[in-house]
Amino acid sequence: MESRVRYESFGGIIGLTEPPALVFVDQQYMRELGHDESPLWQRPRSHLTAPTEVHFNLTRRCMLSCRHCTSSATSHEAAEMTGAQAREGIDALAAMGVFHIAFGGGELFLRDDAIELARHARQRGLVPNATTNGHRMSEALARQCRVFGQVNVSVDGVGDSYGLVRGSGDFAHADQALRWLTGAGVCTGINCVVSRLNFDRIEEVVAYADRLGLKEVLLLRIKPSGRATRAYPSLALTAEQGRAFYPMLKKLAKRYRPTLQIDCSLVPHICAHRPSKKAMQALGVEGCGGGDMLLGVNADGAMNACSHYPQWFGQVSALAEVWDDHAHFRQFRERKVTDPRCQACGYFSLCRGGCPLFSEFLAGDFHAPDPECPVLLAG
Repeated sequence: MESRVRYESFGGIIGLTEPPALVFVDQQYMRELGHDESPLWQRPRSHLTAPTEVHFNLTRRCMLSCRHCTSSATSHEAAEMTGAQAREGIDALAAMGVFHIAFGGGELFLRDDAIELARHARQRGLVPNATTNGHRMSEALARQCRVFGQVNVSVDGVGDSYGLVRGSGDFAHADQALRWLTGAGVCTGINCVVSRLNFDRIEEVVAYADRLGLKEVLLLRIKPSGRATRAYPSLALTAEQGRAFYPMLKKLAKRYRPTLQIDCSLVPHICAHRPSKKAMQALGVEGCGGGDMLLGVNADGAMNACSHYPQWFGQVSALAEVWDDHAHFRQFRERKVTDPRCQACGYFSLCRGGCPLFSEFLAGDFHAPDPECPVLLAG
């Protein structure tokens, strides 16, 4: 069932509610579905008219102090949007036709109006999702979380291994949050940051998700951003682990029921094993979508092309005024990876040279290929 349709120069994007998905279709298919012609079809564009998904951090406040936190969350008060400002930002995203808004933090449920803002997003036609550490969850709050399309709880290890990467928090809180959420009928998953320390225990997380009947496990590459910048040398995947990631992913996908998702920074680790490009395209497994499909919003309302990138500007309420032409967005859209090894790779059009965050942090060059690409490391 269609929930929302947005015209693009190539045709359009259709938001489905069952199954939940975004489907990119050409102009002819839009006509066959009964949609009128659009002036956009006469003007080719290099990028989308708006992001499809926005990572919207509501606060930097958090009761934990995880060493791999990319937002440098703090237990102290930090600048954040008022409820009115957050609603104004949500309205701006809705007006541009954004489909999904992923609320996070910090710990978003330290804001007393988190549920209210999610309801406002629903009213404006956006699908709100949420990421939480679970330490603020209660049985009553879990029932209110039905407003979200999905709630993911951050779990990087099960039981005693929970703190291997995080360095703080209590597995019992995360576990109870997951049980309350699933008991309330909320579509629930896990966010798991993959690092050197927990790589060999990822199966424990996926098996745990299977036992709880969770929908998905989202595997996230440890990133050199925020507080994690300092810890990155000791937490980064080894070259051997990077090469072994995709075989592990395939094994776990066959063995367990939850859907396994990856973030876009792990695409080089997939491409290194030369899977079906047709399947990757169908599943939307592609490299950096910053400033095109994705937008980051900081707790104070500032924006960037990727929520992990350490450069913020403006206010999300003014996104429509800067989306097409701002230099920050153009930097991501026009990234030129000219390394001949990348250019010669048959997966370059999908991988796009890997994540520019790693290129800039490790090689000092936004336009360099991702230095941790398994193909490049193999020589």
